[in-house]
Amino acid sequence: MFHDHPTAGHWGQNKTQALVLREYAWPGLRLFVRDYCKSCTTCVRSKAPRHLPYGTLKQLPIPERPWNSISMDLIEQLPNSGGYSTILVVVDWLTKQGIFILAHNTLTALELADLFIMHVFSKHGVPSHVTSDRGSEFVSHFFCSLGKALDMHLHFTSGYHPEGNGQTERVNQTLEQYLRVYTNYQQDNWSQLLPLTEFAYNKAPNATTGISPFFANKGYNPAISVHPERDLTSARARKFAVDLDKLHSVLRQQIAEAQVWYQVQADKHRLPAPDFKVGDQVYVWAEHIRTTRPSKKLSEKFLDPFPIIVQAGTHSFTLRLPESMHAVHPVFHVSQLEPATLNTIPGRVQPPPPPVLIDGELEYKITEILDSKIDWRRQSCQLLYLVCWAGYEDMRRNS
Repeated sequence: MFHDHPTAGHWGQNKTQALVLREYAWPGLRLFVRDYCKSCTTCVRSKAPRHLPYGTLKQLPIPERPWNSISMDLIEQLPNSGGYSTILVVVDWLTKQGIFILAHNTLTALELADLFIMHVFSKHGVPSHVTSDRGSEFVSHFFCSLGKALDMHLHFTSGYHPEGNGQTERVNQTLEQYLRVYTNYQQDNWSQLLPLTEFAYNKAPNATTGISPFFANKGYNPAISVHPERDLTSARARKFAVDLDKLHSVLRQQIAEAQVWYQVQADKHRLPAPDFKVGDQVYVWAEHIRTTRPSKKLSEKFLDPFPIIVQAGTHSFTLRLPESMHAVHPVFHVSQLEPATLNTIPGRVQPPPPPVLIDGELEYKITEILDSKIDWRRQSCQLLYLVCWAGYEDMRRNS
């Protein structure tokens, strides 16, 4: 009547306590109302969290040599420019050098592999460690086959947590900010600006290393001297010189501001991760899970709770999901989880959770290809792979 009933509204502790006090009073009322509201499964599923995200920033190990560890990401859904609408961003973890590659919005795994060989492998050799955002392009059959052929270990960030690939995310922000400043009104010339963007980014001092990515790779800074005051014979060349000076000056400032801001703000807006253990029950943030319900605005904020079955990393956990959620990758970053409070109210019956039907493609993730064979008895797909699924490396090997 004071919390669960439609006339009560499932309010929080303070409002529920005020409603109860209008008619009742007893010793321990405040603690009772607190425990009742905190353990209400309907409230947890339906309300957005009011605390800072869980999980402080975790840095990846420092590579031993340049281009031994890289990160990759895609900037998609850009306005059409010269037939392109996507940028493949590749960043070296040690020197911070970035490679910005034009791509089509229909990029396939085969095309991605071709771009990788053309722009990365041909210049820097084989990296032993790759971090991506778990895009379908990075875990497809062909890309995994390429990784095995090149003896490349694929490492992926945990599901729905782009900060795990934070270096490339910061470069993406800087790149987008640069294009936002210098693209024309129609926004159809960004593909022409991309080579200048890459050059200006790599010649600017990095906030972390203190030197430019170009210098970190080559041992010297690129030789370019642009002086607008010189008497240039061409008005077009004079305008180009002025624009280059302005472009490089603004970009250096933007890179420094973006990276310093991100580092300072990251841990300021986070809470230490809860001490989750195997067997604990946790709710899952539903924002990145597509269901068959008509409207996201009126759907649950959190799903179930589910039990933790494996701690996949320092800040990621593997959950036991029901069969109805077979299309969802079971590894989640701690920022996507909320601890479930046990019901301690005697005689209280919680409403059953609503069914969760997922509307999407299979999204199981592969971390490593272990072996392959050809099964001539099969009519199609004769090439079979023995793989290791993300989150199950220490539990079992599946084929």
